[in-house]
Amino acid sequence: MSLKSTYKILPKYKLLIEYHKGILETNSYIEFKRKLTEDSLFDSNMNYFINFQEVKFNVTPEDIEEFVSFMNSKKEILGKRRLALITNTPNQVVSTTIYKSLKSDLLQDVEIFSTNQEALKWLLKNPFQDNLIEILSEMEKSL
Repeated sequence: MSLKSTYKILPKYKLLIEYHKGILETNSYIEFKRKLTEDSLFDSNMNYFINFQEVKFNVTPEDIEEFVSFMNSKKEILGKRRLALITNTPNQVVSTTIYKSLKSDLLQDVEIFSTNQEALKWLLKNPFQDNLIEILSEMEKSL
């Protein structure tokens, strides 16, 4: 199954939410990131909530280095931010941990979580206000 991805930008929370499902390869993820940064609501200083729980990473450490290089080339549009990566399999944890260790030149604080709730607590002061959990649930179902 190829990678299916969706995102939602919530300016009120300075939050960008991504959900992915399927097999993640470097080129498809880079293309997704290119399109996302062209969105009119995109703000370089938003925090990121990225759910990889339904993803199988088909990448090598070299592929992850390529992605980090791509992100380094976009520094002018990527500000200081927090990145919450949500995972639940060893394959996901290994890939996201390699990314976390390689991203040293990027202005981002990266943490890996196993639940949406813990990730939201880390990203936001009041994570359970309004309907954020419902938004996450709807996005997950849309893939």
